[in-house]
Amino acid sequence: MSDAPWICESLLPVENLSRPQFPMPRLACDTHMHVFGPAAMYPRAAGAKYTLPSSSAEDYAAVAKALQIERVVLVQPSFYGTDNSCLLNLMGEMRQRCRAVVFLPDRVPASLIDDFQRRGVRGVRLDFFKADAAGLKRVDQITLLNRTARLAKDVGWHVELYSPGRVTFDLLEHLGQLDVEFSINHMGYMTRAEGLKEEHFRRFLALVMSRRCWVKLTGPYRVAKDGVNELPDWMARELIAAAPDRMLWGTDWPHIPSCGLDTGKLLNRLALWCPDESTRNRILVDNPSRLYQFGTAGI
Repeated sequence: MSDAPWICESLLPVENLSRPQFPMPRLACDTHMHVFGPAAMYPRAAGAKYTLPSSSAEDYAAVAKALQIERVVLVQPSFYGTDNSCLLNLMGEMRQRCRAVVFLPDRVPASLIDDFQRRGVRGVRLDFFKADAAGLKRVDQITLLNRTARLAKDVGWHVELYSPGRVTFDLLEHLGQLDVEFSINHMGYMTRAEGLKEEHFRRFLALVMSRRCWVKLTGPYRVAKDGVNELPDWMARELIAAAPDRMLWGTDWPHIPSCGLDTGKLLNRLALWCPDESTRNRILVDNPSRLYQFGTAGI
């Protein structure tokens, strides 16, 4: 397998974006997007898997305006590792109300956590793709999960998992025992390419029905990467039916490395997954407001 980084495509011009085909509620939230800055200011982490995308906070603001998105959650990309400076600096330039999810090093001073809290951070992300590629044993994955959960609980945050579906499946029992809120990216990222079948997804659904598990209805193109294009639609409908009060929607912008994808089409897919407007509005407004604490004063 080649170690060459993915080459990021050019962004789709905003004038070519599909527009919403259903009524967008006020305060609709994109719970999963990534920001990048100039290479001279924000160096990539060692071993970054892709080239720097030609995307900016201004580009995203144009997309958000076209799609009537008023709130946004910035998620630290693996491109920068645990250096969250680009995300934190660009939060101040975003035209939408913001929250953030960050990567943290193993040892974090309390003063840094307090600063992150004041600036709108509400979650800590775990990269089990990286941990799995590095050969981290299951027992050490569990230790990492539990240590991060304790930190998140202490400061009133949640844990976000960026994880291969098979790793998530192996951790189901331990995820179910967490006493802190946690979210899982990309509908669980359970692909047939990993050998996962419907029975595995059904066991994942049992976890989803527990009261602390949230799922991001993001990246359908990542779930369908093995060529099964109808799979993410089925999964999304099942997830919404299982726990409509803990489903979240996000763009996964700028869709690395396929940055030319039509973000508007991805938004409109939500109407196919969830035809009921009141449930859809919960997913777009009420649910993210609770998990990311948009109701708190001052930010």
